[in-house]
Amino acid sequence: MEEKKINPLYTKKWFGIVLLILGVFSVMVILHRLAYYVYEFDPKYSPIDYGRFNILSYFTVQSNIFVCFYLLVSAFAVFGNKKAQKIAFDPMLGAMVTTYIIVTGVVYCCGIPLGFTPPFKWDNPTHAMSSFIQVYHHMIIPPIMLALWFFPAINKKVSYKKAWLFGIYPLAYSIFSMVRGAISNPTFYPYPFYEPSFFANMLFADKGLNLFQSYLLMLPVLVVGIGIFIALGAIIILINNRLIKEINE
Repeated sequence: MEEKKINPLYTKKWFGIVLLILGVFSVMVILHRLAYYVYEFDPKYSPIDYGRFNILSYFTVQSNIFVCFYLLVSAFAVFGNKKAQKIAFDPMLGAMVTTYIIVTGVVYCCGIPLGFTPPFKWDNPTHAMSSFIQVYHHMIIPPIMLALWFFPAINKKVSYKKAWLFGIYPLAYSIFSMVRGAISNPTFYPYPFYEPSFFANMLFADKGLNLFQSYLLMLPVLVVGIGIFIALGAIIILINNRLIKEINE
């Protein structure tokens, strides 16, 4: 059994300060969005005002909250807090946080050319800050977390048998989002692909699928989506285990 070794990087105070600054700044970005919420009507992207706290319904925000927690705990771990080290040095937790935030970034960036995301606006301070938050959450934090993953905190491998666990949270989130959208008034789906008619209209607009058929069409899509989380989680585990193998050798 290999002796547990902490990556020397995670003993450097300057690294802890970097993680702390990044974590605190990330928290402030989310708090700013909540505190300075401004609703602007948009027939395509924002037809209804659901209130300032509705942003917590988005996977983007939730995955970034996970990142905030992970960065702050990692910072305290670097500073020598034993309880924080038990959490931050758990590679399974780091793998999950990294997987979820990568999916957040990839899905958002893929949605830009398809017209699924609001365009960036920089014409006034409110629009500029809103656009910066979108860029920060989707294009800055994901690559930072991925880069951080290539520097494992501890030489501990993760079992590939645990890869299925990466699909639990996305599955629960998806079911909640679809049920909430179906029963809420006014109707709210955080993402268009949770709405039953989305794929039905995209693939079978001329068939006129009913609600039951639309949900049946969503089932394989949901299975594939959860499978992507599990597959990406397995890749993240692979990266970790390969790096750990090199360190141990």
